Amino acid sequence: MSHPDHPGGEVVAVVTDRAAQRAKELGADQPIERLRRELEHQPRLGWLIRTITEATQQIELYSPRIEGDPGTGRPAINVVHAYSPAPPWPPTVRIAAIVPEDPSRPHQ
Repeated sequence: MSHPDHPGGEVVAVVTDRAAQRAKELGADQPIERLRRELEHQPRLGWLIRTITEATQQIELYSPRIEGDPGTGRPAINVVHAYSPAPPWPPTVRIAAIVPEDPSRPHQ
């Protein structure tokens, strides 16, 4: 399937080493892998945080949320990924940060 911003194919999506380690610590390996695969087709998932320019390349920062899993005790997590449309080809996504949400606290 061709990506509209990249006529030759899909977006290349990767998880940085640091984000992969954090996902493992949180028991979120599988949800992060599912997100990585989804980002290959829809790289602009989540809230647009900001757009920056590095040299001549535009980079869009997004933050999707993955619901928690009460059965395993995994908290909801917020993910930050950087999408570099193009050029250069191919467009890329880097999942760079995974942050667990604080558990809800009862009102005191």
